[in-house]
Amino acid sequence: MGGRDIAGDDMDMGSMHEEGANKNKSFGERLVSWLGRLHTMVIHFPIALFIGAFGVELFGLWRRNRDYQHVAHIMLAVGALGAIAAAFLGWFAGGFYLTDRNPILMTHRWLGTLIAVFGVALAWMAARHRKGPDRSRTLYWVVLGLMTLAISIQGFLGGTFMHGGINHLAF
Repeated sequence: MGGRDIAGDDMDMGSMHEEGANKNKSFGERLVSWLGRLHTMVIHFPIALFIGAFGVELFGLWRRNRDYQHVAHIMLAVGALGAIAAAFLGWFAGGFYLTDRNPILMTHRWLGTLIAVFGVALAWMAARHRKGPDRSRTLYWVVLGLMTLAISIQGFLGGTFMHGGINHLAF
């Protein structure tokens, strides 16, 4: 009853250490750090939307129903906006460097930036195909499939970077 909570003391010491470290930082440095910490909160939404759009498109093909294309288009548009936000915040998290000493971080940085760019391209392609449904969708399917693969690789790299190395998913 009268004992101390060791885990609580660790939390207090961590908070005190962080507060002490923040005292030496300017407002701008604290803002950059805070924005970078939002990256991990934002990333999950575009990941789910892009992969979900791929699944919805496949389901629409299976059901032979083009109405699912409209749903996928909305998912891609919202996912592209989320990917832009995630990439933007990722640059705050990793620092504004064109190269990194850590090859995992550098690959993660640039793949994430490309995912945001190609996410916008995919949303545009989906809108274009909605207006002209007789157009070939081959390029769209190739880019959507590559995007799904790239997001899977990106998630693995982010997990590798954040959770202790390449073996973080070891079974």
